[in-house]
Amino acid sequence: MFDMVSGMFCFITMVISFLYGTRVCWMCGKDCSFHVDPFEKKQILKQRIPAGFVIYSFGFFVLFSFIFDGVLPIIVWSLTSALILSHFVVSMSMPGLKRNPSL
Repeated sequence: MFDMVSGMFCFITMVISFLYGTRVCWMCGKDCSFHVDPFEKKQILKQRIPAGFVIYSFGFFVLFSFIFDGVLPIIVWSLTSALILSHFVVSMSMPGLKRNPSL
């Protein structure tokens, strides 16, 4: 019974972490539009990408603790996956990188 409840708690924590990390990174990319000054874009990216990275890494720590044994593989896989995913979500949500079929 305890294993089932703890598994449910970890799954919910992981899903919420991924949802909030996506929300933070998506809004970071959306705020970097063409009419924003490049200096301000750098400040937005410097402030919000680390926040998304930390939120994602927490979710990946929970996920990879079920998959791998040992501390080092969990840390390496979690940090690497969080870094790649946070930058991927930010880059996919930037308006300047979206395809414009009318041109």
